[in-house]
Amino acid sequence: MPAASPQPSSLPIAHPAWAALREYLEVTAVIAVITIAAWLIPVDARVWGDVYLLGVIALCLRVGPWPILFAAVLSVVAWNYAVMPPRMSFSRVDLKEGVFLGTYFVVAIIAGQLTARIRRQELHERLREQRATTLFHLTRALSSARTLGEGLQLAREQADELFRGRTALLLVDPEGWLDLRPESSLLLDPTNLALAHQARKTATAIQHYGRPPEPALTWHMPLQRGGVVLGVMSISRPNAHPALTREQRELLENFATQIAALIEREQLHAAREREKLLAESERLHRTLLDSVSHELKTPIAVLRGAAERISRETGRRREELAGEILTATRRLDRLVNNLLSQTRLEAGRLSPRLDWCDARDFITAGRRMLGDALSGRPLKIEIPDDMPLFMADAALMEHVLANLLLNAAHHTPPDTGIDLSAGVDPSGKRVFITVADHGPGIPAEERAAVFQKFQRGAHATATGLGLGLSIVRGFMLAQGGDVQLADTPGGGATFTLYLPHQVHETVPQE
Repeated sequence: MPAASPQPSSLPIAHPAWAALREYLEVTAVIAVITIAAWLIPVDARVWGDVYLLGVIALCLRVGPWPILFAAVLSVVAWNYAVMPPRMSFSRVDLKEGVFLGTYFVVAIIAGQLTARIRRQELHERLREQRATTLFHLTRALSSARTLGEGLQLAREQADELFRGRTALLLVDPEGWLDLRPESSLLLDPTNLALAHQARKTATAIQHYGRPPEPALTWHMPLQRGGVVLGVMSISRPNAHPALTREQRELLENFATQIAALIEREQLHAAREREKLLAESERLHRTLLDSVSHELKTPIAVLRGAAERISRETGRRREELAGEILTATRRLDRLVNNLLSQTRLEAGRLSPRLDWCDARDFITAGRRMLGDALSGRPLKIEIPDDMPLFMADAALMEHVLANLLLNAAHHTPPDTGIDLSAGVDPSGKRVFITVADHGPGIPAEERAAVFQKFQRGAHATATGLGLGLSIVRGFMLAQGGDVQLADTPGGGATFTLYLPHQVHETVPQE
């Protein structure tokens, strides 16, 4: 299952002008409330001075330093004008009252600034903790992503939520162009697309503020790793003020760094896979070349030797040499057929021609294809009289049976019997054909690779390309069937072919 995307806290959209006005209005409201209370409650004016000071300190928890300075000045003016007798006039203050007012003003300023500094530090720590938590969730989500697309989807969702906007992710394609990823939630207009290319070219972040009627702040952040730009992340925040806070910019840069690390990791993984594929291709090429050259050399030598001697021999010896030529020719034919069959499978050009078939027909044809390869081996065939017809490609099945019989002959001692049977499985939905030998069997450590190309068993009594079982599996899968390997009771290997079974109401015409 894909990793669950954590829900980061959204960053506030910056509106400096409105935020400052709101703080000044809040200061004015607090001072006004205290002044009205002083009018209504007959208490000594100096007591209300302490109340004003308490109000200023309380405001420090909500507003910045300049509004606090405004609060101190406004409270002194309101206290002198509306609270100290005579009220509603700026009374002349004596030295004692002047010292008191001056002390109050200084204490209000100092207390306000200290409280504001503590508040700023607390806000900074809170933002730093939020940034660390967000980056932790992002890193954990990206590390658990199984594919590049899944990781980019998680990063885009977090960026949209955190910055309250939409995100476009553009990666550099092999030709050097920026390619918009389908995980993006933002479609860039021509202007921003050009800026994204510029950000990629200069490896620097670019900020753009769109014009009305749809003003939006768009940041284009290059995704770079090790000095190489891998793409660009563009984030658009509708109706946002152009200026991002320092914390927001740092978080955006960290986001870009994490996404660039994900892209680099996936590119390195893809490069390793390409190297493995290239190495495997080279290994298979060498194996095929060595195997083909070795396999061709033996029958060609037999053909050449028999051809040189046949002209000098007569009678029975001449017939024996002709038989050797025929056997070598059949071996070459099987080799070429296997190579062609494997090529068709890998090219995806195999198109089975399914028709109603009788198992007895292609079993007989498969034996005929092998000629003398099964000479001296008892072949036991068990097919029930009521064995139904089934859909298959007769030509492919002939090759399948021939390869299985030849495989049994190559991996068992001479004169060892081979059992061949057919029937319908208990479910009635599949027909099966089994080829069982009584040799040493296939070791457990070799079974996982038995159907792979160029795999030859350790107990093989004859050489070969190791393509036979790979072709068997490919031909069966192409017909909608399957092949399974099991142990033969008493020792040996049993290969079972399965094909879908469809009951037909009428006998198909020959």
